[in-house]
This record gives sequence, structure tokens and C-alpha cells, in this order.
Amino acid sequence: MIEFEGIVIRVTPFRDKDAIVNVISKDKLRSFLARGVLKLESKNASSVNMFVKSRFQVSKGKEGFSLRVGELLNSYERIKTNLNALAVMDLVGELTNKMIQTEEVQSLFPFFEKTIDLLNDGFDPLSAAILYFARILLETGYGLDVDNCVSCGKTSQIVSFSYKDGGFICSDCFDPLKHEKLNSRQLKIWRYIFKVDLANYGKVSFEKQETLKVLNELAEFVTDVAQVELKSLKLLRKL
Repeated sequence: MIEFEGIVIRVTPFRDKDAIVNVISKDKLRSFLARGVLKLESKNASSVNMFVKSRFQVSKGKEGFSLRVGELLNSYERIKTNLNALAVMDLVGELTNKMIQTEEVQSLFPFFEKTIDLLNDGFDPLSAAILYFARILLETGYGLDVDNCVSCGKTSQIVSFSYKDGGFICSDCFDPLKHEKLNSRQLKIWRYIFKVDLANYGKVSFEKQETLKVLNELAEFVTDVAQVELKSLKLLRKL
């Protein structure tokens, strides 16, 4: 018998009234078969809803791990009543499922849990989206350089950001055919999301148009570089 706590990030119907449940815990990604949890009367149903935190007891059999007992710890109810927050959690779950490997979970989990706590407390959803997106890229080795110009290493006169080049661009390396000039606030947003630590994570939020622009560029980046298509972005772009 194995016992652990975690947050549900995917529930896939399997056979009649069963489901395969994917969970992110503090040390690894886990999956198990939850028999009968799609029945209304199932005692474990509430513990395997999407984006809830629960304590699970699972046992290993011939078909892998199976749920014995699930205990709901936090339902994050305020997220479920906020369409914008729920749409961001769909993105958070999809990013985690598609990009994170088990060895990366231990350092990522505090940011995952902080993100869901922020959304439940009413933090701006789109700001939470770009913060977590940047964190995923950092954890998976796709982080972008926001310390200096990626072309010459210069730390002053930064005027642009290019994911295709890998980060900041200075005035000397700026190419009007390739790059877009950004104002100081736009540059600070890019630096903040890639440099913020856990203690300051979520202490700053941004305007809608600012976050949507960053979100679109991050999405283009993972499509171009990591070949990851994000279905959840369609709803987010309509917010």
C-alpha cells in the first residue's frame, strides 16, 4: 500500500464507470486506476475530480496501481465558479501533462501548488498563466535569457525580446526586420516572469493585453521549439 497527497491534473474515463487518474505530487507524477469513481454513489468520486487536492491510498496489482481510498483535502471551489480561473487551470494541467517529466516535478510542484492557490484566492488568471508558463519552460530547459542581450552579451540598452533568438536584444543587435521594439514595462514583464522566485511569485499582476501578448509568444515558442500544441489556449484567447 502506498499513500501520498497530490493534485488531480487529468481524469480519463476507462471501461464502465472507471477512470485513469493522473496526479502531480510533491515528488513525482503518478497515475492509477480508480474503479467505479464515475458512479454518483462512489465514495471516492470527490477525491478524483479535476484540480482537487486529495490524499490517496493505492495498491499495486497486475494492472498497475489501483485506488483503494481517496480523501478530499481541498476542492478549490472558488476556481470552479470562475470561468477565467478554470480556463487557466486547464492550461496549467495541459502544460504539466505534456511537458513535465518525473525528474522535474520536485522543483516544479511548489510553483504548481502556488498557482492553484493564487487562482483560488482571486489572483488575476492571465497573469498566473504566464507565470506558470515561464516556470514550466525554466524547469524543462527552455528558459529564455533575460539577463543580457543574447547576441552580444550586453546588459544595457535592451530594447527588444525575441523567443526565436532566445531572449533579450540590445539596440546594437536590433534588426527591424526581425524584432519589435518594446517599452520598459514590457521588458520588465519578460524579466519578471523568468526571474521571479517562489517567495515573490504572484505578487505582481499585469494588464489583460500585456498578458495575452506574452501568452501568445510563449505558445508560439513551445510549438516551434518543443513541438507542443496547446488546445486549452483557444478558450483563454477568448477571455
